[in-house]
Amino acid sequence: MKTNRPALFVMTTVLLALAIAQPARLSAESATQWTVQVSKVDPGAVRLTPSFQVAIYENLLQELSKTKRFKEVLRDGDQKTANATDLILLKTTVEKYTAGSETRRAVTTVTGATKLTVRTQLSTPDGKIILERTVHGNVRFMGSNLRATHNLARNIAKTIKTSSLPERPSSVVTKATNSTPSDDVVVVEFP
Repeated sequence: MKTNRPALFVMTTVLLALAIAQPARLSAESATQWTVQVSKVDPGAVRLTPSFQVAIYENLLQELSKTKRFKEVLRDGDQKTANATDLILLKTTVEKYTAGSETRRAVTTVTGATKLTVRTQLSTPDGKIILERTVHGNVRFMGSNLRATHNLARNIAKTIKTSSLPERPSSVVTKATNSTPSDDVVVVEFP
């Protein structure tokens, strides 16, 4: 039986390279993902109906999950946050709200727009602000007034997805050596 040694060598090398590269790529992706806790929407000084506050909050949870940017998207008060070492907080405060009219939008398409403007902040649990942006959401043409909350949540998620976030807190790596210098042991301690 005759084998083609160069082809076998190339194929073995490629498979070995793929096996080595795959875990490294997966760990690099997971190393940059944070867990985010979404705080309840603060209406600020704006008179906002509770239905709008809840709609913004629920849409925000859905849209942030769709981005795949975070390891987990947690609700305000979730008990998982007690053990999370990679936690960031998302706070949303309404700055402006213009109530629209579905009827006026349907008749004229020029007036009756529902508009929302919010200030959104990503911060660490100790209060260090990582990202702060003003984001808008509106519905100008057809659709219910609550559609503005969906558009707002989508815009917030898009802003966060395209922003650069800092690296997660890295684990502490210490190196201990055995009696022979070639036998190194790496111990990883998580904060």
